[in-house]
Amino acid sequence: MNFLAHLYLAEDSPGSLIGNLLPDLVRGVGPPTDELDPAVRAGAALHHRVDIYTDRHPVFRESKGRIRGRHGIFSGILIDVFYDHFLSVSWDRYHSDPLPQFIAHVYQTFADHTHLMPPPMRWVTERMAAQDWLSSYGSVEGIGLILERMSRRFRARFERNVDLAVAVVDLEQHYDALQRDFSVFFPDLVAEVGATAP
Repeated sequence: MNFLAHLYLAEDSPGSLIGNLLPDLVRGVGPPTDELDPAVRAGAALHHRVDIYTDRHPVFRESKGRIRGRHGIFSGILIDVFYDHFLSVSWDRYHSDPLPQFIAHVYQTFADHTHLMPPPMRWVTERMAAQDWLSSYGSVEGIGLILERMSRRFRARFERNVDLAVAVVDLEQHYDALQRDFSVFFPDLVAEVGATAP
């Protein structure tokens, strides 16, 4: 799952919201360490549990199979982003707070609790809020912007051309099937997180 789903699955506390994004925002953050606030550690641990469960779920694998031929090793990353799109457009089905209110709460929480973040995370969350990344999931055009940002990061990391933004075509082509996949998968994930909560 991508940023929006990890935040949805977090507890409504600063440490949990921060911890649930930490592994995706700071490269090289593996399993939680004692250097982090306990609530942040617990959030990061939940993030990893969510990723493991997601990668093993048969519906997620089926979604990956729909686009793997064109995108290979990036297919799982793309489905993570696509699933966040479907969470965004069906948000009211899963959460009692309107999505704009939830997003504003997340940004304010990040701004008020930077002391809980490793330094590299602080500037990323500032940019996330300034550019309103979380609202981008709500449209296909926004997904294109997200994928272009990801492409730039991967190009820098791998020192080769990576263009994930072209996968917007795959989202459009398989939209209905992927949306059905998400509607089956996401309740399973929510139930799993509830069942394994400490």
